[in-house]
Amino acid sequence: MRAPIETEAFGDSSNLAIFMVSGWAMPKEVMRAFALRLSERFYVVLANLPGISLDEQWIVRSRIGPNYDIDALSEQLIAAAPKRAWWIGWSLGGMVSVYVAARRSSCVQGLITLSASPSFVQREGWSDAMSLDDFNVLASLVKEAPGEGVNRFVMLQSKGAGNTVFLTKQLQSFLPIATLNRSALIGGLRLLKSLDVRREWSVLDMPNLHILGNKDALISIRALEHQTDVNPLQKIVILSDCAHQPFLENQNECVKYIEKFIDANSLS
Repeated sequence: MRAPIETEAFGDSSNLAIFMVSGWAMPKEVMRAFALRLSERFYVVLANLPGISLDEQWIVRSRIGPNYDIDALSEQLIAAAPKRAWWIGWSLGGMVSVYVAARRSSCVQGLITLSASPSFVQREGWSDAMSLDDFNVLASLVKEAPGEGVNRFVMLQSKGAGNTVFLTKQLQSFLPIATLNRSALIGGLRLLKSLDVRREWSVLDMPNLHILGNKDALISIRALEHQTDVNPLQKIVILSDCAHQPFLENQNECVKYIEKFIDANSLS
């Protein structure tokens, strides 16, 4: 069996649905408190990316490795999501959610990303991002020593946060140390390097909100601020004193903006 999408659900299934996708190497548990908060008003289904799990049995049951081909991954996520849900994606999960929303819009009622960018690495026409040299150093470390590589990424995520030490320890407490899946980590990095959703970002035909932290060391806020002219259905919110995980650093503000945006743009 292909490595499946692991999900858990919160709230009343009769409420408006949200499908939430976590980021590279980070199990869904890092977003659980955030999902529980949103489940006070919405039905929330929280998903891992393939091969990422804290459940050893879940990994064992996956006899075929995780597939990070973007189209195959999109279909897996669509199959796991409630019908006509709002999608919320964090980091790589946000980039993939943009791809799905643009190409399979009938499956997505609205889109919200957290700390996501149209391109994670520098490429022609997109210079405000991680350099390929820096990315390749990280990828090499992950291949040679997966645990060290993931810890290095956690430190990059925490950089710039109001309390970097506390946030780093908080993120490290969620890491799937006993279930690190090397093929999932490498497959996710390949996708993170290759994925360029600038075109998809610009043609989104549904309400789309993008929440960012102004201290994010991985995402260029300056580049994303210019995206507000790309799509009239788009709104960008920048939270002060937050780094790469605003849903942990300022949960109240994230929830406030998400509820307000969904309320203003949901079908009656």
